[in-house]
Amino acid sequence: MMTPHLFTRVLFCSLLGVCTAWVAEAAEFYQVRGGIPNSQHYFKVNTSGNQYLFFIGNSVLAGTGLKDANLRYSAQMMKGFKKHFPQAGMNETRHMQPGGSWFGLFRCSRGQAVFGEVICSGHLAILDFAADDRNAGIAQVKTSLEGLIRQITLYRATHSRILVYTLTPEMLQAYKAGKTPEYIRVSEEIAAHYGIPSLNLAQYAAEKIIAGEISFEKFSTDGINPTDAGAKIYAEAVAKFIDALMAANPIPDKPKAYKLPPPLFPETDDNGRIVAYEDPQVKCGGNWKPGQPSPIGPFRHVLVSAEPGAALTLKFKGSEIGIIDVVDKDSADYEYAVDGAPFRKLAAPKDATGPTMRPISLAKGLDRKLEHELVLKLASSGTARMGGFLLNGTITDTFAGMSALQRIDAIYATIDPIKYQPPAGRFANIPKTMSKLRDGGELRMVLLGDSIMGNTSASSFELLLMRDYPKCKIVKIASLRGSTGCTYYREENRVQDYVLKHNPDLLLIGGISNRGDAEAVRSVIQQVRAKKPDTEVLLLTPVFGAMRDEHIRTFTREIDTTKSNFRWNMQKVAAEEKCAFFDMTGPWWAYVQESGKTYGWFMGDAVHANARGCQIIGRLLELWFKE
Repeated sequence: MMTPHLFTRVLFCSLLGVCTAWVAEAAEFYQVRGGIPNSQHYFKVNTSGNQYLFFIGNSVLAGTGLKDANLRYSAQMMKGFKKHFPQAGMNETRHMQPGGSWFGLFRCSRGQAVFGEVICSGHLAILDFAADDRNAGIAQVKTSLEGLIRQITLYRATHSRILVYTLTPEMLQAYKAGKTPEYIRVSEEIAAHYGIPSLNLAQYAAEKIIAGEISFEKFSTDGINPTDAGAKIYAEAVAKFIDALMAANPIPDKPKAYKLPPPLFPETDDNGRIVAYEDPQVKCGGNWKPGQPSPIGPFRHVLVSAEPGAALTLKFKGSEIGIIDVVDKDSADYEYAVDGAPFRKLAAPKDATGPTMRPISLAKGLDRKLEHELVLKLASSGTARMGGFLLNGTITDTFAGMSALQRIDAIYATIDPIKYQPPAGRFANIPKTMSKLRDGGELRMVLLGDSIMGNTSASSFELLLMRDYPKCKIVKIASLRGSTGCTYYREENRVQDYVLKHNPDLLLIGGISNRGDAEAVRSVIQQVRAKKPDTEVLLLTPVFGAMRDEHIRTFTREIDTTKSNFRWNMQKVAAEEKCAFFDMTGPWWAYVQESGKTYGWFMGDAVHANARGCQIIGRLLELWFKE
């Protein structure tokens, strides 16, 4: 529908005899609204290549059926952004999912998806749910799409957002009848309420089809996914949209936080989340095995049982509760009850041909202010593989009110105790450090490295050391840079800003980003001691990281001294430079292997430790320092 403002512009241009095609076209198939100025800022200032634009959608987003994958509209959007910011480093991440915007509401909760798969990384969210939402009621679309947008903004208030609508057969019929599809009407209400740009690829393509420029059959062979010819039509629209989007706003000097208005729809609940099965609020009854390998992603691990009657109970506040699990040909049926109601059956799929993720709602429309209880139990033979609970609401924080030390103790209590006997004589090169620990005073500790050293810091191991050595006050300084090791820190006198300015008594160097270069580590040590000779140093070998990393791929319990490798080379540097040395790789990976749990049980994502994994690091350091 043409707005009065647009009508005035068109009429004015017509009276002047000026072509109005661009004006009408711009208003009809895209809206710039508030634009994406924050993303434009990041495009301008960041050339590192680490900017991620996250697309969330379906098979159209994936480019299903295209002979030329570069024609998919996400690639075309990236091309458009690069046209305006050729020096910007940017990458796209595409997240395909079942369940449309409904599942997106849970998956994007504060950016934390299933077991550490972070969805809301980067600064720009492009959301496309039209194809999957076609099977959902419009009432659900209203609240799930709005809730999802609110979730993204709550996760990071500077996130830019774009809504994209791709063509479906139902939309084409509506446009042929001269109507705006209801899905797009509702989505545009939401976009307008939050000032979000929108790109209506559906209307742009429908107009081409209605005008006879291309048949629907040639546009799409299945009615949803475009052919290469159809994708080229989408590409035309994308290029025009990006040009208008980039011209709409000046580039700000710094990003500005978006302020969320009240929900457009009063029933919208923006507390969607995936409650992991291992949350302490989930109570297990019967024989359940946590931390088991999942046959599919994005689960990093699953909770498994094959015992009929084995039950899970969760108390919560919120408007909706469901589950997300893995189903296969051998899956068990469930029974479930909410608030003491009669049990209802949730049957395993009978036509499963392989493991599949199943997000499913069990109860909606609950009073979000009241506490509810879900009981879920196995109701047949077969295997249950639970991932977590889909909750639009809140649960009790088990760690609320705890001190940091109490919290890490509670986390450590959920895993098997670590047994490690450190080598004798390990303190020979850190006498002043040990003296301060034993006798008291302030010990300034600088952690140098990458995000894995960030995990080391997050373990709060210094609290454990101060409990063991109560006379000492430890000041811990995490001097870190993501994906960065000593090959970077040794250059351009960076040791000044990253180490020396912190005046360390003890320097800990570790992480997984030293590129196997022990000589770079040596260079940093020598530069630090050239200006602060009394600095003591502790070298740590790698922990965590991806399965492909050398320290995991070629793991040996003891350091391999038959051929050159980073662990052995670090040990030699430590001996030659008179540093303390802790081969943490050996006991760390041995513990993981012997735990009876899959590696993902200890992981927050594909590389980094979660809270449990951090405690492996922290407790190993505690044992190493303990006399």
